[in-house]
Amino acid sequence: MDVLSHWLMGSGATNGRTKFWVAGLMGVLPDLLVFIPNSFILDERPEITDDTVTADFGWYAWEAYQVTHSLVWATIGFLFTWIFFEKRGVSQRLFTNNSLTARDAAIWLWIPWFIHIINDIPTHTAKFFPTPFLAPFSDIHFDGYRWSTPWIWFTNLAIIIAIWSYVFYKKRRQSVV
Repeated sequence: MDVLSHWLMGSGATNGRTKFWVAGLMGVLPDLLVFIPNSFILDERPEITDDTVTADFGWYAWEAYQVTHSLVWATIGFLFTWIFFEKRGVSQRLFTNNSLTARDAAIWLWIPWFIHIINDIPTHTAKFFPTPFLAPFSDIHFDGYRWSTPWIWFTNLAIIIAIWSYVFYKKRRQSVV
């Protein structure tokens, strides 16, 4: 899925609990950690067409993708964040609503990352970055549809509109009360 969609879904889903910029960044970080080093440090930037395959991006992209797009590794990241917030207490205020417990702050902080992975499972094909959501325990993945397929793209747009319509409805209702 595209970076903007990941940003908008993550920040919309956590609205009010996690800061907008933090949620958006967490929603796109799984891709940024793969493609920024691959493009700018390793200088491997293939042109993306319908014929582009994962191997065109070189070794780093696939290795990093297996970590950043795994529900297992994301869960480990969540647990470390929870422990860190629990020990430090004040650190979470930079990222989340101050009234959240350390556990809840970690949950809301990581939700955009989990949404990213779940969105990528059906929107990546077997030949172009299939999502290894159970790595390192399993290499199972689904042969999904390209996110640029019209019905996927419009469904994605409808989900984003629904999320943000709810956010604005909720804010408007709170301001009336």
